[in-house]
This record gives sequence, structure tokens and C-alpha cells, in this order.
Amino acid sequence: MRHLLAASGFLFLSTLAASAQSGRAPSCGMFQSTFIRETNEVNAAFVRPLVVSRNASRSDFFDLVTNVRIDGLLECQGDTLVRFEVKIGLPSDAATMAKFEQVQTAAVRAALGWAPARATKAVTTMSKEADEYLRASSQRGDVVVAGKTEYHEGGADLGMIWTPRDRTLVIVGSGI
Repeated sequence: MRHLLAASGFLFLSTLAASAQSGRAPSCGMFQSTFIRETNEVNAAFVRPLVVSRNASRSDFFDLVTNVRIDGLLECQGDTLVRFEVKIGLPSDAATMAKFEQVQTAAVRAALGWAPARATKAVTTMSKEADEYLRASSQRGDVVVAGKTEYHEGGADLGMIWTPRDRTLVIVGSGI
């Protein structure tokens, strides 16, 4: 069963990769406006955090703020999306988990410009794989129990990491 799930997920993600829309990194401004528009249920906003550092960074950072227990961090260089990470801590109730799935789908749509059904299917497929890998990691008794899956699209790389304590989606823009 595990091999069948992994094989079907791989075929689905390979099909998506073959139909990539563009090879350039998404615009940070467009990502923010699309993401906020599509996540109005969680009242999402991007705010500049206070950053104290001795090293000068060429990146701009924005914290994702919501009215639920969903956190995120957006990194941009100029108007190019470098990295977006969204995370939810566990345990969490079913309503909050459903909102987190919607937020993940909105992030994929905003980063890649995909139709809702395509983004939902990608998030669902990656979630099933991460869940399966997490269970296998736990059964093996790994030192670090985690389930990880990744997907490489023309304009970005997607990664999903599940642990017993949290769920995370990472989107990394290409060309950086």
C-alpha cells in the first residue's frame, strides 16, 4: 500500500511538473496580495518583524499574522519571492486544521498561479505522502520522527514536513 501511494503521488506530481507554467520566481508583491485575498477567512496579513542582526541581509522579511494558530514567514529579495514557510502547531482542532489546508492551498496558488483544483490536489497529495512517511518514521523508531515530501515546479520548489508536533509547508522560489 505504501509503495502504491508513493508511486501514485510521484506520477501525479511528475504530471504537474511537466505542465509548469513558467521558469521564473514568483513576484513577492503579487504573492502577498493573492495570498491575502484568498485567505480572508483567517484574516491574514504580512507585517515587518523587528530584526536585530550584525549581518546585512539583502532580503526583506515579513511575518504572517492570522486570527488562528497559523504562523508564517515570507522572505523576498526586491520583488522576488525567495521563501515562504507556513506552520501550525499540534494538537489542533479540526476547524483549525481545515483552515490550515486552505492557507496551504492559497500559498501554492499565489506562488505558482495555479487553478484552485490543481493547488488543492497538490496539497492533498503531498499531505498524504507526508502522513505516510511520518507513520513509517515512527514505526522504524527513527531518532527524528518526521515525514517529508517535496515537489519541484518550474517556478518554485514545494516541501512539506510533518512531525508529531507540527505541520509545515515551505515554498522556495527558483533562481535565487
